[in-house]
Amino acid sequence: MVVIVLGLCWSGLWFYAAAHAEGEIDAWMQREATFGRVWACKDRKLAGFPFRFEILCREPTLTTRGEGDPLRFTAARAPVVAQVWAPNHIVAEFDSPAKMEDLATGQVFGLTWKLFQMSGVGTISGVPQRLSIAMDEPAVQMAPGDTARTILTARHLESHVRRTPPANGSVPDGVDFAFSVVDAMNPDLMQEGVGGPVNATLQGSISAVDNAQPMPLPERIRAWSAANGTLKVDVLRVTTPRAALTSTGALGIDPTGRLFGVVSIGFAGVDEFVKNLARNGVISSEMASVIGAV
Repeated sequence: MVVIVLGLCWSGLWFYAAAHAEGEIDAWMQREATFGRVWACKDRKLAGFPFRFEILCREPTLTTRGEGDPLRFTAARAPVVAQVWAPNHIVAEFDSPAKMEDLATGQVFGLTWKLFQMSGVGTISGVPQRLSIAMDEPAVQMAPGDTARTILTARHLESHVRRTPPANGSVPDGVDFAFSVVDAMNPDLMQEGVGGPVNATLQGSISAVDNAQPMPLPERIRAWSAANGTLKVDVLRVTTPRAALTSTGALGIDPTGRLFGVVSIGFAGVDEFVKNLARNGVISSEMASVIGAV
């Protein structure tokens, strides 16, 4: 009898929480729309009883407006999962393929992958705290369809962003970020003599970037400068079988719009690559000489 009562109580709690979760999703989508990011599902269903919430979104779309050309992203299907005991931690897994449309120019790009997973953690009030993206075997095509031309592939890609409160509470929050790509390849770069896949790692932080509302890039830079924002690069490493580049440093923008800071750069094995770029007309011979001298 006790088990039956507990089961009924749990069922009631799950359905109550599920209704609340759907309301929170609708509220989040409305907040995103005010920032110029319009999310939509052709069909949305809620499942996952009894220990999780699973939202099944068919043909999810994201349309961006407000900064640069308007874009529309469309995927095939996206199950979004959250556990009952941690509803503020969501995991979404997108089904391939997808496409991106530049609504201003009409240019269309296709995107395929073996695995595309996104996870996010927010506060109970809906403020995002962490966001992670992981992709296995992503590929980007120009003009998807019978005339598709692959312009970029990789074996693995990851991106992580975490909100960080400032030491001085009077300025906006910042973010820590990390990005890595393994075995990235571009047919054009291969022809220019890169000599193999590119591996890249970037880690750092940006302060005073709390405003997520779309705005023109010059206006965003001015606002960031006014808040004394800084970009810190802890690690930048790009390698190919024939060349390598590393960099660290910190940069900011003063009130007059001038860049300031210190950046250290080290590289090796780039001479032959630069010569190939000059030989194929990608850069001028004068530019190749300058790079070689550096």
